[in-house]
Amino acid sequence: MKLDSRLLSPKSVAIYRRPVSPTPSAAEFQAAAEEALAVMQLELEGEPVVLKPNVTAGEHFDPETGITTHPAFVGGMVRYLRVHGAAPNEIHIVEDPHNQDDESPPTWERSGYPEMAEAVGAKLSAPTRETIVRKSVLHPLAHDSRLVSSLAVEPGTIYINVPKLKTHNLAITTLCMKNQQGVVYVLERHYCAQAMKEMDLQGIDTDRPREEWLDEELHERWQEGLARRLADLATIAVPHLNVIEGVVGRDGTGFNRGTNYPLGLVVAGVNMVAVDSVASYLMGFDPQKLIYLRVAAEAGLGIHDPTQLDIYTSESGELVPCDDLDRWRANPPFGVIRGVRPDAFDPHRYRLSP
Repeated sequence: MKLDSRLLSPKSVAIYRRPVSPTPSAAEFQAAAEEALAVMQLELEGEPVVLKPNVTAGEHFDPETGITTHPAFVGGMVRYLRVHGAAPNEIHIVEDPHNQDDESPPTWERSGYPEMAEAVGAKLSAPTRETIVRKSVLHPLAHDSRLVSSLAVEPGTIYINVPKLKTHNLAITTLCMKNQQGVVYVLERHYCAQAMKEMDLQGIDTDRPREEWLDEELHERWQEGLARRLADLATIAVPHLNVIEGVVGRDGTGFNRGTNYPLGLVVAGVNMVAVDSVASYLMGFDPQKLIYLRVAAEAGLGIHDPTQLDIYTSESGELVPCDDLDRWRANPPFGVIRGVRPDAFDPHRYRLSP
């Protein structure tokens, strides 16, 4: 894989933005993907490709909800990759779109992905019993190993992480690191529930309604449990490139409750912590206050202070050093809905200072 040489550093992040309509069309999503990859000068050399979008629970959320990575954006990436060196007939889209239960087969119904994949010649795949491999965690924070998609960790394959720009009711932002949960086999990927169970084992009665017991301190302990699991996963499934689709961003819970923001943004880089930090900043959050990014940085997985990163923006089709990151921030900033009593939290706890 080849990129603009400046983007090969784990300290480098690229921001691309194009004007979009209030309700962007499929053509606008596609164009944003193709233009962003062109600005980064992405070229492959005959390798197979795995793209990992956020389509979790895609059967319930059509593409226009803003909840999932838009299929037209991924389709634009596939179109670009097919003419820039990807192995013919070896572009895979991997995700685990389960929602109802662990026993039902994964379904892409209503997500728009089956139609897109057929149109661009990509293959849809999910981490099933037949397509997973167990990978060990060298220095585990929460678990010794995970069952993950064999496609995503196959030597010689280019693995590109394609999350959605949005918030989450536990992690605060759900971007590159959290998007990787979809490469984990369904019986092992319920990280939020696992972190809750860990609190239960520590003597916290989590069987009560959350409104009765979940305050800021306990919420942060819950976040810590999730963060350690995400950090472990980041050591065994390592993307070659991360490309956040922020053509439309979404705040709120990350699911049914929230607001869509037509931003026309793409944020990309080779290091998940760096990319998540810049994207979180652009959403209006202080990445150094986000627990999953702090845990990842402490584990040596990347830098979560944007002032220590090399950030580039696109000007006339070229990448140039970013001289004012604040002018790229969303206005108004994204908000988070966490589904517990309003008086339990400081609403500005994770926000950037005015």
